[in-house]
Amino acid sequence: MREGEEVERLLTQANVERMRGNFLAARRLIEQALQKAPERADVHELLGDVYKAVGDLQNALECYRKARELDPKRRSAEEKFAATLLEINPPTVSDEVPFLPKNPTFAVILSALLPGAGQVYNEQWLKGIAMCVVALFSLGYFLQFYHQIRSAVTVFPTLGQVQQQLEQASVGEILLLLLAGLTAFCVWTWSILDAYNTARKFQQQQQKQQTPPTLEGGQNR
Repeated sequence: MREGEEVERLLTQANVERMRGNFLAARRLIEQALQKAPERADVHELLGDVYKAVGDLQNALECYRKARELDPKRRSAEEKFAATLLEINPPTVSDEVPFLPKNPTFAVILSALLPGAGQVYNEQWLKGIAMCVVALFSLGYFLQFYHQIRSAVTVFPTLGQVQQQLEQASVGEILLLLLAGLTAFCVWTWSILDAYNTARKFQQQQQKQQTPPTLEGGQNR
C-alpha cells in the first residue's frame, strides 16, 4: 500500500473514532499519520479537533497554528485557530454584558414610570440620565403652559378656553409648547423601547454564555 493511501486510511479511521467519542484511539491514529506525512496541514488540523474535543485547548491551538503555517490558505484552520484563541483568552463578562441578569419586562416598567430609569437599570448611566433630564425638562415646560391656562380659566379648561388662550399666545410660545410636548413624548417612548431591546439583548448574551460549547463536527477536507 502506498504511503499516501495509508495516511488516508489512518485519517478515515481517526475520524470514525472521533465521531464515536474514542478520542484516545483517534489521537493515536492521527499521530501515526503524522509520522508518515508531517507536512500535511489537514492532519495537524484533525489532531487539533481531537485535542479541542477533550478540552485540551493549548495543544489544539498549537495544532491549528501548525496547520496555518503549512497551508496559509486553509481557511478552516484559520477559523479554528481564532475560535480556540478566543476560548483561551475570552473577554471579561463586564466587556460584553452587565454583571447582573436583566429582565426586559422590568426594564420597560421602570422606563414607563420614569424616562431613563430602564437605561439606568441596564447600566447605561449616561444615556439614562440624559433621557431623564430631556424628558422631564420638556414635560415641565409643557405642564407649566397648561398651568397658566388652568390659572387663567378653570381647573379643567374646555377646548374653547384652551383655544382662546392659545390665540393670545405668540407664535414662538406655541411652537415651543408643541416642541416640548413632542420631545417629551418621543423621548419617553424611546426610553421604553430602548430599555426593552437592550435588556433583551443582554439576556440573550447571558444565556449564550451559559450554554456549554458543543463538539465540532467532521473534518473539513
